[in-house]
Amino acid sequence: MKRPPFDPTFAQGGLFDQPAEANAKKASVTNEATRPLQVSEAAQLVGDQMAALGKLSIQGEVSGYRGANNSGHLYFSIKDAQCVLPCVIWKSKASSVKIPLAEGLQVVVEGRFNYYAEGGKLSFIVDSIRATGQGDLDAKFRLLCAELKELGYFEESRKRTLPMLPRGIAIVTSASGAALQDCLAVAARKFPSVAITVIDVVVQGASAAAAVSNAIRLVDLAARRIGIDVILVTRGGGSREDLDAFNHRLIADAVYNCTTPVVAAIGHESDTSVIELVADVRASTPTAAMNRILPDRAELRQQLDYANASLRQSLLQFCQTKSRALTQVSSRPCLRDPAQLLLLPRAKLAQVCKELPTTMLARIDRARRTTLELSSRLETTSPAATLGRSQAKAHATRQRLDMSMNQLLARANRDVQAMTAQLQAVGPQGTLARGYSITKTSDGKLLRSVANAKQGDVIQTVLSDGELHSRIEKGG
Repeated sequence: MKRPPFDPTFAQGGLFDQPAEANAKKASVTNEATRPLQVSEAAQLVGDQMAALGKLSIQGEVSGYRGANNSGHLYFSIKDAQCVLPCVIWKSKASSVKIPLAEGLQVVVEGRFNYYAEGGKLSFIVDSIRATGQGDLDAKFRLLCAELKELGYFEESRKRTLPMLPRGIAIVTSASGAALQDCLAVAARKFPSVAITVIDVVVQGASAAAAVSNAIRLVDLAARRIGIDVILVTRGGGSREDLDAFNHRLIADAVYNCTTPVVAAIGHESDTSVIELVADVRASTPTAAMNRILPDRAELRQQLDYANASLRQSLLQFCQTKSRALTQVSSRPCLRDPAQLLLLPRAKLAQVCKELPTTMLARIDRARRTTLELSSRLETTSPAATLGRSQAKAHATRQRLDMSMNQLLARANRDVQAMTAQLQAVGPQGTLARGYSITKTSDGKLLRSVANAKQGDVIQTVLSDGELHSRIEKGG
């Protein structure tokens, strides 16, 4: 065992005895150390110790956040399983917060401890804050993907193809986002006659998953009635936390159970979310999604021209084939019997004539059905039809509005009449009509007592149908 260093102060007697003044000083220091501290002195010690810690980084879960107060400061706490630490972001720093603070959000805060001596409260002054938990998001994403894959949510065999010419498209997104503007710009350029229905939802935050899934279900239920053939769910880019709402089981179930084809375009091309894996079609951007959904008018016109040319060519080839067959039959060597020589071409000609109308009519019927179907779709999605539906809807809405306003005005008139009757019943005119009167002095004051009237005074009596002026001959 190592021996402690030699300290002369612990030696007694002889050479190592301490002087008397040294002993007195030591006793004074000992007494000072054992003296009880004042509260302010103790608070000063705590404040000095907190300041000595300097700038720290602390990780925890946001708790108790209620938004900015009247002064613009942000107050909240961060916690773990054992402890809670109050935090504050001053107004000067609040504008630099780039993440939406929410209950349960995992964050890392940087700042310094502050001890408020007057209130005896310890808080952490936050200079910067950032979200964390990226590893937790990845783990949750992988776990949900494994579960959904086992249930068959990602199977390509269950995914539907998009219609060639959709009557209407429902876009589920934020109405104030840039993604919607990109989609509308593509629709106006490629196929402006298609009906666009915008479903404005929250696409970020704790309530986004429920809002998007409810929108998908409601649109799917009404899709056939309102002419929706495709549902597009989209939003712009963002951080992993911003896009986490689209990695929720609620949205996956809504897309999986949807009977209308769903296209998902979430974030950028490098981002992958659960809704994109479950959707029937995944697009890298909102612009790419609309290009996938809508046909190009010029290409569609070229396809119709090509189909028309192909049909004409097929009919021409069929007629030429039958004509050559007749020529070959008539040029063959025939039997010696003249009757048989005449019967053979006639029988062959009858057979060809019998087959030709049936085949031609079948092809013409198929072409007619295809043409009618395309014409019907074009008429349905034409600007005139779209304008007509919008005008009819506006007319119906105006009728409902007029009816509601008339009902509202009628109720208001009845209420005014009822209140007028009540006021008249309790008002002075109603009282006078029941036989009462009001008596005033000559200067217009109410005469409430006979003691206020003297003999010879002129008084005014107000009745329901006029006034009387009289002079008092005898007082009460």
